[in-house]
Amino acid sequence: MVMKRLHFFRTAGMLSIFLIILPAISIHCHRQGEETISGSVHPLLILEKNDVEAIKKGILKYTLLNESFHASRQIADKAIEEGISVPVPKDPGGGYTHELHKNNYVAMYHAGLVYQLTGEKKYALFVRDMLLQYADLYPALGLHPESRGSGPGKLFWQGLNESVWLVYTIQAYDCVYDFISPDDRKKIEAQLFHKMVSFFTEEDSYSFNRIHNHGTWTVAGVGMTGLVLDEQKYVEMALYGTRLDSTGGFMRQINDLFSPDGFYSEGPYYQRYAIMPFIIFAKALDNNRPGSGIFEYKDGVLAKAVTTLIQLTDNNGRFYPLNDAMKEKSLDSPELVYATNIAYSLTGHQELLAAARQSGHVMLS
Repeated sequence: MVMKRLHFFRTAGMLSIFLIILPAISIHCHRQGEETISGSVHPLLILEKNDVEAIKKGILKYTLLNESFHASRQIADKAIEEGISVPVPKDPGGGYTHELHKNNYVAMYHAGLVYQLTGEKKYALFVRDMLLQYADLYPALGLHPESRGSGPGKLFWQGLNESVWLVYTIQAYDCVYDFISPDDRKKIEAQLFHKMVSFFTEEDSYSFNRIHNHGTWTVAGVGMTGLVLDEQKYVEMALYGTRLDSTGGFMRQINDLFSPDGFYSEGPYYQRYAIMPFIIFAKALDNNRPGSGIFEYKDGVLAKAVTTLIQLTDNNGRFYPLNDAMKEKSLDSPELVYATNIAYSLTGHQELLAAARQSGHVMLS
């Protein structure tokens, strides 16, 4: 199948677009007015610095946004009160260390958001101090002692959990980036984020290049890390696979995993799970590479996929039980908050707004 490769060239201060027929798709534009994102103002992924003041005003005006903010603040405050714990991983899924590392990325994510919206240093300190502890821990880790078969992790018994950890944690780091000293940033990036990316792209490249929901979480985490750290090679690998030849990566995942109408190959239950990394990595790309056309790609299939996902629920908002679906997952799932909010901002479709209301929570964006 022949696809289009998009190249963006800067001429006389304007972007000219040349379409060349080649076997892959490339998105090479950077933030407006910059050659690279180096020196950009953080945060720059989903929550952008220029939007913070508008969100603060919205919190005072809109009940749902206000409630969502206070829910995030409650999570962050509880975590700060309980203190930081970064144990050596030893338990499989459901075990103490497994659940604690999951709780840590959730706490860091919410603390980062609250720091941006309040300016209170205790939230940034919490994220910084926890990241420094992870930077001390991660380089010494081998494969998780409970790992089984393909796709193992280091913090977790499977790499999927590690990818999810990275997707949340890199957003937290983005939110507190400017608060952290250059020396501490150097340590966190060298001993944690770069080593984690190396693990995904070298030690477990099979999972990274896999056209599957595990691969989607992994490329989203690595690609977003590339945007925050201004490591463009990470972004390119996330888009086109470790060999940069489109045999893996985000663009092939979009091509191979979705029908033209937005149906996902693994069924509605896994579409619910995978839609979050698809949507947020696409949004991060859209924010940082203007003109990339990621949401227009394949006739806007990512936004279609959100609408299709909602249509694959019953009257109670539960996903049809295909492919080992679990009954407790429904339109109230956190993944649908991201998906419906971002897709609604793109399309304005009222059914997405109704689904967002049903969840009772919105993104702080």
